[in-house]
Amino acid sequence: MINALREGPGRMLECIRPKFMVSLIQGDELKRSGDKLRQLSIRERLLQEMLTYTQLRTWPMTGGSEHLLMRLTLVEKLAGMIDPGHLALSRIAQRLALLQHSELPRVYATPGIRQQLDALADEFTRRCTYKEKALTQRGLTVQAGEHSEQVFTRWRAGVYDGWSLPGRCFVALEELRWGAFGDACRLANADVVSMLKDNLRAMASHALAHSIHAAPTTRHYYSQWLNMPNSQATNDNHDLLNWLGDWCDADRHPVCWSVTQRWKNVALGMPRLCSAQRLAHAMVEEIFAPSPLAGPEGTGRI
Repeated sequence: MINALREGPGRMLECIRPKFMVSLIQGDELKRSGDKLRQLSIRERLLQEMLTYTQLRTWPMTGGSEHLLMRLTLVEKLAGMIDPGHLALSRIAQRLALLQHSELPRVYATPGIRQQLDALADEFTRRCTYKEKALTQRGLTVQAGEHSEQVFTRWRAGVYDGWSLPGRCFVALEELRWGAFGDACRLANADVVSMLKDNLRAMASHALAHSIHAAPTTRHYYSQWLNMPNSQATNDNHDLLNWLGDWCDADRHPVCWSVTQRWKNVALGMPRLCSAQRLAHAMVEEIFAPSPLAGPEGTGRI
């Protein structure tokens, strides 16, 4: 990321690297033409940051076999330098397995790419299995509680103040989903998951209500909620939020879509009068969907 992003609230987000790795392995498809250039700008800036971080040469992001080879190499390099977490490992392993068993376009069907793809698929499947086994042998509930407390402490400390009020909530929930809290929601039993989500709804509702200086059930017009703070980094912050929520669908995730995408085009399912409680509950449900593949990076192109 260039300085504007590195110096903004995004510098504190732990979910950016794992999400970027999954996005990288999915390919370049951007679902909303209106936000394509903004999302591409963020991805290009993240790409340059990651290339610098891994000390890889700056390969051109053009079509062809070098493009896919660069993405596979960068994902492999990043995974060797940082722990992507269980969600990223599982998403990457699933995508690589899909590519491994599909017929690659002719431009990608070279022996070198096929060999690297097979090796990476095996490696990420092994790492994902090992990670899941290790997680289930630990105190998932305790780790989830500690993780949620860390994230909400950052929220209260003003770390997410560069975004709108529900934008801060979305960012906090994404941080949780990609980390230990999300691990518990995917791997723990149903009773534990229900308890964790109940606690999360309550914490998010009170944090949102405190941010707007009202009771959790006090309703405000959606425009009051969605206003972004005025600062020089506003556009960068909004573009980063847009990229974080690029998985949202206006019909299936109306609140998250309205919060993360251009709010002038709010979804029909977004309540025009809404309380902190209603917003928080809706976002928890939309982000922590029961299916592990629901949401951000379940599909993609080569």
